[in-house]
Amino acid sequence: MNSDKTFHILNGDALLDNFPAELLTGEIIVARECLVDGPVAGENFQEFAETRANFIHQEYGEDKQAYFEEIMPEFNKIQAIPVDSEVNFWFEDDLFCQVNLWFCVSLLMQVAHTLKVYIIKPIISDNQPDWRGFGLMDNHMLADAYLHKHLLNMDDLKLLSNLWTAFKNNDSEALENLGKINSDNFPFLNLVIQAQLDRSNNRPEKVLDDIIKEKETTDFNTIFREFSKREGIYGFGDWQVEKMLEKIKSDNN
Repeated sequence: MNSDKTFHILNGDALLDNFPAELLTGEIIVARECLVDGPVAGENFQEFAETRANFIHQEYGEDKQAYFEEIMPEFNKIQAIPVDSEVNFWFEDDLFCQVNLWFCVSLLMQVAHTLKVYIIKPIISDNQPDWRGFGLMDNHMLADAYLHKHLLNMDDLKLLSNLWTAFKNNDSEALENLGKINSDNFPFLNLVIQAQLDRSNNRPEKVLDDIIKEKETTDFNTIFREFSKREGIYGFGDWQVEKMLEKIKSDNN
């Protein structure tokens, strides 16, 4: 199959800032979401967008209209990818990135059988994850990672799409069962899914509480660095950690 067009789907603007556009050809699409955080309900795409726009406005004070002007158009571009294209997903292994990946793959499933779909991930050593991901890589290292991209077959794509469905429906049993499926392209999937399931037992909040007590500090930067070191598997940014700290403070008052 000869690809008529090449697309690079990036997880966030941080990667866009360092993307080796001068070395690689193709249209760039940026997934500007944090679907691991907050509700993802909706009977259709428009209802889903309303749910997300309302949540981000209420939780983070972002303008609702900005969601429909800056975030949704990128997802619309994914849905409009033509048949016989090459699609390159630039997503890391942590939960934050994986949930966004699951959603983006679900948008492609109607034409997935006509596409060549690849995953580009940070190069790992000793088969161990480094949750810091692309943040450690300059544009030449990113270009090298592209040369080591992995083709996703239909079993991989169905797995990712099914993971999105299970996540969206908050179906813990389905997530656990899907986490038992072996995929060479996603060797840490079972660990990531377990991290998601552990959220129901407040694992991230308990780790933050431990850090505050052990370090005897309320300094956000110190807490955030230590949390990222211990629980990098979540891939949480400062917004997510700040919100959890607010919850801990509220619970302790």
